[in-house]
Amino acid sequence: MNKKYLAIALVIIVAAASAAGYLVYNGTFSAKKLTLIVFAASSLTNVIANMTQAFETANNCKIVVNSASSSTLYTQITSGSPCDVFMSANNKWTIALDNSGLLYQNYYNNFTENSLCIILAAGNPKNISSLADLVKPGVKLIVADASVPVGEYTNDTVYNIAETWGNPSSPLYVASGAYLNYPAKFAANVVSYEDTDENIVGDVSLNIGTADAGIVFVSDWAYAKMTHEQVQFLPIPAVVNHIGIYGVCIPSESTQIALSQKFENYWLSSQGQALLTEFGFGT
Repeated sequence: MNKKYLAIALVIIVAAASAAGYLVYNGTFSAKKLTLIVFAASSLTNVIANMTQAFETANNCKIVVNSASSSTLYTQITSGSPCDVFMSANNKWTIALDNSGLLYQNYYNNFTENSLCIILAAGNPKNISSLADLVKPGVKLIVADASVPVGEYTNDTVYNIAETWGNPSSPLYVASGAYLNYPAKFAANVVSYEDTDENIVGDVSLNIGTADAGIVFVSDWAYAKMTHEQVQFLPIPAVVNHIGIYGVCIPSESTQIALSQKFENYWLSSQGQALLTEFGFGT
């Protein structure tokens, strides 16, 4: 074949392959990488980062994570922001999308849970050892705004305390009266309301006197242990601790349905559940 025509033929082949979504590399053809846009609650950032590289390699894709509070992400989705998978720290937002007809096949899954704990400033300068100590005069608290899941769960926990340990009519009433009027005393000590639990962890960890303690997720405690961070935590007893249910779904406007289903199924699998447990999620 004439060299001129051979060159033209090669150009046509390469152009056609590129148009079909293929790239030439070292004499072989490989599928062009797909992009998966994941909207994830901020408390999931670290656990998602742990599996990202393996998932991308196995599925020849690129995961782009948009991390914020679940309520903010919900608003972005309903406002038309491109999203392939939504992972919420409160399943009420996945249910809301379903009720609005904005989910692929009107389907969502509850895939894990999270509970709350107390984070303490380094050295625990106020000698906090219980939930009762959080409402003592002079204690500075940082919590999340009630519009985001960790803030909503904090409110629920505070009122659980009021209805049990702080309620003289309850069989769980603490006779010392340490938990009487707990919601009002708790609110009086709050010096800042944050948008995410990550902000609370950061503010308390700075140890510059901004706060003596805060309420965050147990998953934050687990991650601090994994990374050997010098931050102290205290458990919140199950009898008053609010358990948050996480939801995952695929918005109907997703452009990567098959890939989104693979990503969602990972978190429902035994492998995904084991990873979540390692990072402090689950019961």
